[in-house]
Amino acid sequence: MTMAHRRATRPLLNEEVSPSEAIVRVLEQAGINLVFGMPGGNMGAVFNALYDHRETVRSVLVREEARAGVMAEVYGKLTGRPGVVIAQGAFLANVTLGAIEGYLSSSPMLLMGDLSDHSPYSAHSPYQSGAGEYGTWDAKQLFAAITKQTMVAYNGAHAVQCTELAIKHALSGQRGPVAVLYHSQSLRGRVGPETRPTLYGLDSYLPPTTSQADEGAVSEAARVLAGAERPVLIAGNGVRISQAYDELANLAINLGAGVSTTAGGKGTFPETHELALGVCGNFGTTLANAEIAAADVIFAVGTKLGVSDFANQNPKLIDPRRQILIQLDIEPRNASWTFPAEIVLIGDAKVALRQLMVSVSGQGGSPPQRVAAARLRLQNSRREYGFFDAPELRSEETPILPQRAISEIQRCVPNDAIITCDAGENRIFMTHYFQTKGSGTFLQPSGVGGMGYAIPAAMAAKLVHRERKVIAVCGDGGFAIGMNGLMTAVAEDIPITVVVFNNGALGWVKHGQGDRNIACDLSNFDHAAIARSMGCDGIRVEEPSAMGAALRQAMASDKPSVLDVDTSLKETYRRVTSPLAIERT
Repeated sequence: MTMAHRRATRPLLNEEVSPSEAIVRVLEQAGINLVFGMPGGNMGAVFNALYDHRETVRSVLVREEARAGVMAEVYGKLTGRPGVVIAQGAFLANVTLGAIEGYLSSSPMLLMGDLSDHSPYSAHSPYQSGAGEYGTWDAKQLFAAITKQTMVAYNGAHAVQCTELAIKHALSGQRGPVAVLYHSQSLRGRVGPETRPTLYGLDSYLPPTTSQADEGAVSEAARVLAGAERPVLIAGNGVRISQAYDELANLAINLGAGVSTTAGGKGTFPETHELALGVCGNFGTTLANAEIAAADVIFAVGTKLGVSDFANQNPKLIDPRRQILIQLDIEPRNASWTFPAEIVLIGDAKVALRQLMVSVSGQGGSPPQRVAAARLRLQNSRREYGFFDAPELRSEETPILPQRAISEIQRCVPNDAIITCDAGENRIFMTHYFQTKGSGTFLQPSGVGGMGYAIPAAMAAKLVHRERKVIAVCGDGGFAIGMNGLMTAVAEDIPITVVVFNNGALGWVKHGQGDRNIACDLSNFDHAAIARSMGCDGIRVEEPSAMGAALRQAMASDKPSVLDVDTSLKETYRRVTSPLAIERT
């Protein structure tokens, strides 16, 4: 037996403790240093245990559990460790926005809640009980629909094991949220070294750290990519989950291949890079769609190739009958799901891309003259189709065009700033017009597209990366949903900057309705004043020329800050909708 094996099978406990104390020790072993939620019910026992671990695990009190769900989702997305939400019974159901986003975007999460069952009265419909007994609601059934796995713990040892297994499942294969629901009895009593079944350390349960692709498939993919005349790489959110930024860039440089991203993958490859094509598909750049359409080999990395990302499967964009499609994904079910891939690589993106680079080099690589020609052709394509150079970005109109507001954000934010987006028309504009400057710098709810995402996402990003500027961009509709997050930002010292595109409407809804507008117009609120009343800095911006200075002032503040930008309703999502998508609707 090796030393490594002995370490992996060591007991979790060498003394008797409460189940809640053991659960918190499991979180520590997982490297989880932040948890989000609200105390209440039987989960108060877990918060009581967290009190003695405040130096290693910080509890962030939210004002409503939906914010905790988003913060946990972003924590998982940025760190690779499960983002933890802790909430009482029925109120854990409020985390569904973040949980569904995590489920669709493969973000590891741990949802922890109690059943409010009040043992020994569990079968007699106690107040708020979610045990699924007669007269109660069924919490397990609810969360089973939006998680990889939902477990119910019935005693102390079971509670600890379920927590460990939940972390395992959240990190295994295609990552995602896992829920543990604690029966009231499971958080009582003591557990220790003599507990049966034996409680082992978390290392005993964690999945392998690497997942290599089949070497034969890697060799074939390398041969095809190196021999391609017009290869294009398409990066999805899986590149972010795997933190495969450098590996993606190295492969692109060695092949001379242009790199496009899906909407969910935006921010995985700097759009200021000479090989960048921008986002593809329904709301993508003309350049990206043209280059993908003309490609002879397409390499899709960490993307399910969803229909909404690829112009509703328009064969003018991607057509496996005239193009070779290579797909890399950690989940076998995602490969050849929407388009049949000729070569499939199953594995972790970071590991598999490294394998691919070794194989490309071992086979002699792509000919230097071909790489040089590809680079030159791409630069000519940029001039032909345009690239982040729309005239609206320089508009002096008032109310301020969203494109001009985006150009000011682009100009002012540091290269490593993290931008978080909301749902709605403002997100479509940001996806299309904002040019990312670095890898890992752009987050949006591309899985479920829920409003109210930007502010809690920004708070989580700032807690993970205290040294970086974090800017949340939302519409006035999304701000109204997420603004209670600013109370948490003030109380927890999270100095984010929020930019509100205030056009007095649910823009996507309004423009989609045409001349039959209903339930889409919003009252004209001064969001800067609302922010100041919460203890934030707040600035109202009504002139394009004033926005840059206001944004720099906000980012320099040591408090959360809100820029309320008087934004035009003139521009619509239709302006940035690809003709390829329109003709397939």
